[in-house]
This record gives sequence, C-alpha cells and structure tokens, in this order.
Amino acid sequence: MAERWFRIALLNFFVAAVMGLILRYAFVEEISWLKFRHFLHGHSHVAMLGWLYLALYALLVRSFLPEPAQHSRFYRNNFIVAQASVVGMLIAFPIQGYGPWAIAFSTIHGLASYFFAYRFLKEMPRDGSVSGLFARAALLFMVFSTLALWAMPAIIIAGQQGSAIYYMSVQFYLHFQFNGWFAFAVLGLFFKLLETRDILVDIRPTLHFFRLLAISVFFTYALAVAWAEPLPAVFAANSLGVGLQLAAAVFFVHIVMKSHAKLHQHLGGWGLALIKIAFACFALKVLIQTAVIIPHIATVAYTVRNFVIGFIHLVLLGVITQFILGYSILNGTLALRSALSRLGLWLLLAGFFASELLLFLQGTLFWAAMGFLPWYYESLFAVSILMPAGILLLWMGQQRDAAPPASLP
Repeated sequence: MAERWFRIALLNFFVAAVMGLILRYAFVEEISWLKFRHFLHGHSHVAMLGWLYLALYALLVRSFLPEPAQHSRFYRNNFIVAQASVVGMLIAFPIQGYGPWAIAFSTIHGLASYFFAYRFLKEMPRDGSVSGLFARAALLFMVFSTLALWAMPAIIIAGQQGSAIYYMSVQFYLHFQFNGWFAFAVLGLFFKLLETRDILVDIRPTLHFFRLLAISVFFTYALAVAWAEPLPAVFAANSLGVGLQLAAAVFFVHIVMKSHAKLHQHLGGWGLALIKIAFACFALKVLIQTAVIIPHIATVAYTVRNFVIGFIHLVLLGVITQFILGYSILNGTLALRSALSRLGLWLLLAGFFASELLLFLQGTLFWAAMGFLPWYYESLFAVSILMPAGILLLWMGQQRDAAPPASLP
C-alpha cells in the first residue's frame, strides 16, 4: 500500500513542478490567463501537501507502525481524503486564491492531518527509541503549524489580507512546517534507518541534538517576521535560535561521523548518495541561517527575492525531497532498476542544482548592485524544464518496474 501512496505523491510532485515551470515562464513571456499570486499558492500547496506531506505519510506509516495497522482501512481512507483535498486545492487556488473553496479544501486537509496524527501517535509502539522521539515531535510540530491556518479566515474577513499580520501568519505556518514537521520527520526516518540496520548511536549527544534543534525552531521564527518588526529584540531572538541550531548541527555531525563507516558497510548506491546530498544541503541551510545573525545580511536575506526562493527550494528540494527519495530507495518504496528511473533522477538533480546556482548567483548580483545575468529568466526557465521531466520519467519508471515490498522499514 505504501508503494501505491508514494507513487501518487510522486505524481503530485510532477504537477507541482509543472506549475513551478509555468510560473517561471511567466517572467519570459506574458501569460494572459495567469493570476500569478493565486497560481503560486496552488503550486506551493500541491508541493507541500500533495508531495511532501503524502510522501512522509506513506513512509512514516510503513516505517513505524505494526504490519496490521499499516493495512488498516483508516489510513487508506485518510490518505484518500487528503489526496482529494489536494486535487481540490489544485483547482481552487489558481482560480480564486484564498477564496471560500480553497479555504474549504485546506480545512479538510488540516482536519485529515489531525486524525492522522492522533491515530498514528496512538498506534506507534512506545519503545523509547530515538526515531520515535523525532517522529512524535514531527507530528506535534505539524499540528502546531496549523494554528496559523485557523487564523487565516478571520484575518481575511477582517480585510487584513496583504497586511503584516497576514504574512506573519503565512510565515508561521511555513516555518513550522519546514523546520518542524518536515525536518523532524526526516530525522525520525534517518534514525529509524540506523536502528533497523543495528547501527547504534550515542544516546546523550542525540538527545542534546534533539533538544537544541527543537528549541531553535521557535526562536528562528523571528527572522520570518523581522521584515515587519525589524527590532533589535527580534534579531536577538533569531540570533539565539541560530546559535542553538548551530550547536545542534555540531552534535549531529558527531553522530553521523561515528556512524559513517557502518552506514557505508550496510548501505550504498543511490539511496545513500541522495541522503548525503540531503545532509549537505542541511549543512548549507544551517550555515546560511548562521550568517543572518549579522543584521545587514538578515535584511538582505528577506528582501532579495532570489535568496528567499533559493533558500525555500534548498530546504524543500535539497534537504527534504532528496532524503525522501534516498530513504525510499533504501527501503524498497522507490525502485531504480530501470534506466528510465535513473535518467529521471539525474534530470531532477541537474535541474535542482542548476536552478539553485542561478537563483543564488542572481541574488548575489542584486546584492552587489551589478544588475542581471544575461538571459537570466530564459536560462532559469530552461534548466527548470529538467525537474518536471525528471520526475515524470521517475514516475513512469515506477509504473514499469516498481519494487516488491521490502521487509525493511
């Protein structure tokens, strides 16, 4: 069942990538029918709730729940409701933005996620494992992030759409989704991978890592609101959060390095390579956030749009997506036996790295007041074609030679 769910999530990923490609083409040629901001909301919701949420849903259920629970009618029906709401958002957001139908489908997805979190936490074995600690925290962060969604209808009804409080609510949701729910789910799956392969980790530094990272998530939200309240206290809170995150990263490096030899002994191929890419992107994310301790750099970070988009994609496509793909290969949810699938993965990686390079390079030129790269928008659109093309080939490869269910997580 998890393999079927994952293929549906992968198809959502393709749709989100096509929508992103259309948004980038809008800077090359005018698209008369396109309501850019509405379409952007549709793109982001399909990417986050259709791809990341449902992919993690499939992997968490398969990795943490007992076999009978994995095949229960509840998780199947809950997945169907979540997927149906994603289709509804795909249609509603490009047409009306945050209108009644889009809010209704978002609400349905939110309620489905609450039922999922409750049932999952109830049925997940309480074995005291490190992986379980991170998985539980991930779901709590997911629920916490949705508090902003319930505030959104009241903000819109009050006529505050486009105001500071509106954007602070959006940033609240995104911040705790990316840095809380998605990040801790990925880490939970990583430690589950180690436990399944009998790779032991030191408990004390791992718990230090967990606590420091969890606390840092709350303080680093300050940077997301600094554009509206650029006060010294706000920058100080972000600096504290970034410092805690950097300390957490040091513990994580220690944990990974001690397990490095055994990881290579028990794992390999594309799966391990993608997980390494994910953690390299995570290290880059931490370094970028550490740099924004300097107020001037922080101001640049949230005012140069290229940096903002590049950073979001670094986390979404670099950290979370690469780990999901790598982990899925290692546990048999995703197959790479065919040349079609491997070509798709190569194209996806090439499109990601090339677009990140262009985004950060152009952002740096803006920062230095050096203008535009020649054919910047055309080049960004061209390399972005590689991503939906790669995802489509990867998805087609799964239809051709999907792997049989594995006994590992």
